[in-house]
Amino acid sequence: MEVNGTANILSSAYLAVEFVDSFLPANPLQEPLKHAWNHMLQNYSKFQIATWGSLIVHELIYFLFCLPGFIFQFLPFMQKYKIQPDKPETWEKQWKCFKMLLFNHFCIQLPLICGTYYFTEFFGIPYDWDSMPR
Repeated sequence: MEVNGTANILSSAYLAVEFVDSFLPANPLQEPLKHAWNHMLQNYSKFQIATWGSLIVHELIYFLFCLPGFIFQFLPFMQKYKIQPDKPETWEKQWKCFKMLLFNHFCIQLPLICGTYYFTEFFGIPYDWDSMPR
């Protein structure tokens, strides 16, 4: 009985999203993204997309989000916001941290990311553009 209630709620939520979506303008980036995605599907295997694509996106997002914090710690006017003001930052400490970070990303996270392809195949997650939610 509870499963049917959940299905009804999800169905209602889906209809509400579709209704609101009908009032929104079309996404201007959708066509360029569609062409880029289809080009990628034609030139790379699913394994390459799932593994290396996931790794590249993961690393780019991680380092782009960390970059402001890295820069701020070396700016003098930001020192008043440090949590540990008695511990100055040095390039040596940052280099040691960066080496440990690379080890963690490539020796711990990369093997897990390699499982992405098998996960998508096991659960039948499609790669084609038309099957993707928008």
